[in-house]
Amino acid sequence: MVLVGALLGCKPVPAGDAQDTATAAAVPQPAAQATANTGPAAEVVDTESAPYEEGDPEGDAPTPAAFDYEPSCEEAPLATHFFTLVGGNTVDNCGRADAKVTAAFDELMKEAAQGDIADPDVPSQRERLLSGPSAPGVPKTLGGETWWFYTACQAHQCGTHQLAVLYQPEQARMVGRLLSRCQAWWLGDPSAEQRALIDDTRPLDAALLDTSACDESMYEGS
Repeated sequence: MVLVGALLGCKPVPAGDAQDTATAAAVPQPAAQATANTGPAAEVVDTESAPYEEGDPEGDAPTPAAFDYEPSCEEAPLATHFFTLVGGNTVDNCGRADAKVTAAFDELMKEAAQGDIADPDVPSQRERLLSGPSAPGVPKTLGGETWWFYTACQAHQCGTHQLAVLYQPEQARMVGRLLSRCQAWWLGDPSAEQRALIDDTRPLDAALLDTSACDESMYEGS
């Protein structure tokens, strides 16, 4: 009875419909577009037993959010780590120092001197900000232009001493936000839109701006 009912429930398919169905099945469907292409996973380092080196991953490393697109450094050289572009140290297969990015960063560091500590024994702002880990560069679209977002921070003090920047390669221009000594400074005269993009991509915890609880001794090492 079950077999008879199943046969009665089947309806013949007209020849034309059957041909259309077969044709549609033969056409390959487009694959979903990739939204991110990440490089090889970073090597895990035991920071308790091994000395810290520039580029070592840390649990408190600044991690950008709300990416527009995350290419690999094979696709775009600017997609490598910030400390690679301005210092030459590499943690991927294609990172190289970039003279234009370095010049723009050095110009920004002239303004960052306001966050320095007046102590000759304390490493420079530049040295401390490049001592910690960072995420690969990520392109952002702003005003019809591509700006690359980067972060840098002091080793083991990424939460309290950090830099978030946007770099425009055609203009070789960099703007950014520096957090140091429990204060935040805007560097490079960023526009309101650029500030909003930096704040949205790397939100700043208001608790880090409590100067009454600021301990400057945390900035004395790298």
